[in-house]
Amino acid sequence: MCEHNQMAVMTSTEARKNFGQFLDMGSRKAVVIKRQNREIGAFIPMEDYKKLRALRLKELNDAAEKLSEQAKANGLTEDILAEILNEVNPS
Repeated sequence: MCEHNQMAVMTSTEARKNFGQFLDMGSRKAVVIKRQNREIGAFIPMEDYKKLRALRLKELNDAAEKLSEQAKANGLTEDILAEILNEVNPS
């Protein structure tokens, strides 16, 4: 196992053999898992995951808002959108 600043690196074999240590370490800082000298994944503290998820949702909402503004600027109305959606997926 190797540690770099706030991130630890473990091989998949080390993580499997020392699963309790892996979980304990991963609850405090990111743990990168390597297999055959390739990074294959990371285990991160739940607080970090929640921050990352919130950031991704904000990015998605910002992109949706920007697209909505562009659509309105190009003349797309709720009625036109409903008509398009009905053509694509008639119910």
